[in-house]
Amino acid sequence: MSDQAIPTSAKAARRRRSEPKPYDFRRQSTLSREHVRTMQIVQETFARGFSTMLASQLRSVTQVTIQSIEQHSYDEYIRDLANPNLLTLLSLEPLVGAAVFQIPIEVAFTAIELMMGGNSNPEHPQRPLTELELQLIRGILDRAMPELRYAFEPVVATHPKIVSQESNPQYAQVAAPTDMVIVVTYEIRIENVAGTATLCIPFSSLQPHLEALSATSLFGNQAAHNQADTRERLHEHLGETPVVVSAQFRQIEMTADEIVHLSIGDIVPLSHPVDEPLTLVVGETPTHKARIGRKNRRLAVLVEGQVDPLETMLPAKPLMLVKAGR
Repeated sequence: MSDQAIPTSAKAARRRRSEPKPYDFRRQSTLSREHVRTMQIVQETFARGFSTMLASQLRSVTQVTIQSIEQHSYDEYIRDLANPNLLTLLSLEPLVGAAVFQIPIEVAFTAIELMMGGNSNPEHPQRPLTELELQLIRGILDRAMPELRYAFEPVVATHPKIVSQESNPQYAQVAAPTDMVIVVTYEIRIENVAGTATLCIPFSSLQPHLEALSATSLFGNQAAHNQADTRERLHEHLGETPVVVSAQFRQIEMTADEIVHLSIGDIVPLSHPVDEPLTLVVGETPTHKARIGRKNRRLAVLVEGQVDPLETMLPAKPLMLVKAGR
């Protein structure tokens, strides 16, 4: 059959099949689909735990999601990072080598502002963190290490520890430029601020453990004990979450006009009997009855019992305001 008899589309398909594809021998593709599936399960566990820990520490809405799991050379990974940045070098004993946990500057500054009682602000200076700021962020990252250990537990019993922190990616030399690394990319969102974080782990240190454990067996092993363990870890995080507790008198009603015309010396009578205990309120939920008193040189309350749910449904009484001079 001559070339004239072959349809144009068939010729194009034959050319595509016969065209050689470039292959870089310095970057051999050794990260199989099975490895990616296993790492996906591991990193989803870490992302959930890290997100819960961040929310409890910052008292804000946070979300950590996985964007990708890829293989790169270490040189490619470092060259793609912005400068300045926040790179935390990790020891993953007994794994050989070190890992890099990178968090963008804008996310780090947002976390610091929230820890210091401020608000999330998407605009931050592009500068390295000071020593004091690094210490504040390290406190959060120290609490993230148990989450990373727990996530890798079905694959390898590792003990992540922070070794050092760098702001310039060129100074974070934990592997040879041509070494293959696994790069996990996350999106960290704290209120209205979002940024891309990464976890870089030498592939050679994880490869034997990934090959020994398939994603199917990993998922089965996790499902066997995840429910009880998740409940325990959730209880642990909730136990560390700070809440606002207040001791309240009975509520009263005031008109808008009375509030506008309040002045120094006015008396606001409360409907609360003198011999009646106050109500302890956790967040917005009444929980206990308590007597007001003093402990040493500070005011205090003595818990006497739990609140009757029916009492929380009683309406507030109208106010009889006494103006100053009457």
